[in-house]
Amino acid sequence: MGKIISRAAAIVGAGVLVAPAMVLGTTMPPSAGAATPTHVLTCTEKPTSKPRTYTLSCADYGAGWTGVTWSTWDATSASGHGFLRQNDCTPNCADGKFISYRATIDLSKIIATKKYGELFSQAIFHYSVSGVKKTETFVLND
Repeated sequence: MGKIISRAAAIVGAGVLVAPAMVLGTTMPPSAGAATPTHVLTCTEKPTSKPRTYTLSCADYGAGWTGVTWSTWDATSASGHGFLRQNDCTPNCADGKFISYRATIDLSKIIATKKYGELFSQAIFHYSVSGVKKTETFVLND
């Protein structure tokens, strides 16, 4: 009988310890929990963080980034460096060549979605062509 009582006492004791934690866990505000990262949405509708490669033009795969190393990625912005890769569409896009430009990339403009959570909706690229500085902005999740 002694073993039954000690097992029962252990079960009751565990319940006493677990119950307050369960109650506290359900009353914790969402902001007090772990932060949900902001993502970018891929062409296959998969939310992802810190992608090294990403397609900007899902319809024709005419632009994207490759080889990106992210120096920052948080809930409001992301910055990195890598390559902007674009089809020059010369003489037309079907026969064009892809050109890569060394670039810095800044992601911003957060949108909240029910299905995917918070997503970056804008990518800004800073790069140079023959010594001329250029800035190009792409809308993400379009």
